[in-house]
Amino acid sequence: MSLAVIAGSIGVWFTAQPLFSRSILAMTWALTILAVGGSRFGWRQVRRRLWKKMNGDANGQSKRILVYGAGHSGSSFVRHLETSYDHSYIVCGYVDDNRALKNMYVGNHKVVGTGDDLPRLVDAYDVDGVILAAPSASGDALREMRDRVTATGAEVRTLPRLLETVGGEVSSADVRGIRYEDLLGRDMTNVDLDLDPNYVEGRTVLVTGAGGSIGSEICRQLCLYKPERLVLLGRGENRIHRILRKLNSEWPDTECIPVICNFTNADHVERVFEEHRPEVVFHAGAHKHVYLMEAHPAEAVRNNVVGTGIVARAADRFGVKRFVAISTDKAVEPCNAMGASKRLCEILIRKINEQSQTKFMAVRFGNVIGSSGSVLTIFQQQAASGQSLTVTHREATRFFMTVEEAAFLVLHSGALGDGGDIFVLEMGEPVCIYDMAREFLELNGRDPDEPGAIEITSLSPGEKVHESLCSAWEELEPTSSGRINRVRPNGDIELQYTFDELMARAADCVGDREGAAKLLDEAMQEPSPARAPVVLEATGGE
Repeated sequence: MSLAVIAGSIGVWFTAQPLFSRSILAMTWALTILAVGGSRFGWRQVRRRLWKKMNGDANGQSKRILVYGAGHSGSSFVRHLETSYDHSYIVCGYVDDNRALKNMYVGNHKVVGTGDDLPRLVDAYDVDGVILAAPSASGDALREMRDRVTATGAEVRTLPRLLETVGGEVSSADVRGIRYEDLLGRDMTNVDLDLDPNYVEGRTVLVTGAGGSIGSEICRQLCLYKPERLVLLGRGENRIHRILRKLNSEWPDTECIPVICNFTNADHVERVFEEHRPEVVFHAGAHKHVYLMEAHPAEAVRNNVVGTGIVARAADRFGVKRFVAISTDKAVEPCNAMGASKRLCEILIRKINEQSQTKFMAVRFGNVIGSSGSVLTIFQQQAASGQSLTVTHREATRFFMTVEEAAFLVLHSGALGDGGDIFVLEMGEPVCIYDMAREFLELNGRDPDEPGAIEITSLSPGEKVHESLCSAWEELEPTSSGRINRVRPNGDIELQYTFDELMARAADCVGDREGAAKLLDEAMQEPSPARAPVVLEATGGE
């Protein structure tokens, strides 16, 4: 339109002597813009109001809400409601604890008060509920917001957490109730979501255990960083089928290749690496249940130790640039078969790194809440069937992290590694399982003090009362990421085997329960100097 006015003005000016001032041409352009733009904007507003009246308010389908959080997430959510003509909610205004925003407008809606004003605002605006729009808030901050809303009697809902929605837009369909894992979230306000483009962008990335809780979330987050191909390796066809369909739906431009493969089969793994030539590998496949591996130590060695060695050896042979293995806090001073097998995996990774051009590293973290078989999943199953929530020890504590946080920090650890590294994720303070059960019941509208609500059982074989992320003969060194530490061994205390020797011993134990138990017992007997771990000061290189 502007080009048409300019072209017409030039034509008039050079083909005939104008009988009016040059300013008339500028006024013509401005009035044309105003008339056309104003009519379009006006019609858009009229159409939006008519649509809402016909499809929402008139049928009594819309809920009157306040949006608690006037930042980017809250305003984006409200804007989506308006531009998509979503009639699920009628937004009455924003609530924000930043007092400087009070009475200011964010888009078409006013910040009507702070969290302290909620009792008055809920009545004044006759709202049905309040939606918490603070996906990067810490668990404590979210808990405080929830309690403020609950005290008013209004329904409290929330937008998904930050790492659930990276790269996607939040709609009314994503609004949900508060889950226990929301209350464990770390403050993600200042987290850098970017990765070095040379890390995975444009590369072929392979993920073992791609159908599992951690593996599938690693795959989802990897798609954000535009790999050229993503190889989904797993043994369970149904799980691989589910994650493949999800990724193809959400990331159609990323080539996802499903591979059904048992990574303890060396020949099959070799063929997979030869065919796809991955440049980055995330090894997330493993047996993880403590009580099952206590009963089957030979299987712990076969799958966790031998399997890890087979995948690592293929990565070395085919020139993989970075290899990231998933470890666990149970590998720290292990007292059970699963933890000992993971400790042996850490040793394997360090040993093969000494002889390889590939940068091998391992990432150690605690329990992933909401994953298959986790304590929260068990609580949910027990609550759904009306059973008591079972807690193995009144004082037992565990480190917890959401699956999104764990996968996110695993990706970032892989970018930090120089080779031979063991990283420990910042897990926050350990959580008392008994207190967790009480809060879970409260979230689900049950009285934790009622008889039979919680049952104390006993520790399973090999289970600790308290876990730790660092042993007495290790030191933690900060990295450039505030949520990731590097483990520095205090002297050469690892089992004195080369990679090939340790692999040969582990292979001899496959199917040999006594031999496997003996090998795992050696991993449990590493010397432990009687001193507490310390956190070193950050070095200039970090």
